[in-house]
Order: sequence, then structure tokens, then C-alpha cells
Amino acid sequence: MQVARILESEIRSGVWKPGSAVPSVTVLYQRFEIARTTASKAHARLAERGMAVPSPGIGMIVTPRARWAQPED
Repeated sequence: MQVARILESEIRSGVWKPGSAVPSVTVLYQRFEIARTTASKAHARLAERGMAVPSPGIGMIVTPRARWAQPED
């Protein structure tokens, strides 16, 4: 959940813009020193929140801002 929140914050702040790829599971597990399954769950959380969608051969792509769920407290 923490990794997903960090990615969500980075997306909202413009680090990852709509249409760009979110860091891969491999990059996430290396960056945060977490298990691959945890990194996969972070991707799944972004998809649940409407912030990213899977794209075959590319990875997770940031969606347009209008599709994003409101930030959680």
C-alpha cells in the first residue's frame, strides 16, 4: 500500500504524466527493496484507482487525469 501511495503521489505531482509508462515491477522492487509480488500489488492498486492501465508489451500506462479516483486521506 505504501508503494502504491508513493506512485500515486508521483503521478498526481506530474512525475509520471498521462500516456507515460509507470516504472516496471522490476524497477519498483529494486527501488523500494520489496518483493516482486508487492510491486505487482502496487500496480494493481493503481489500476483499481483508475490511475494506470496495463498495456501489453509496454507495462502500466498512466491514464488521463479525469479517470483518477480522488486521493485518500
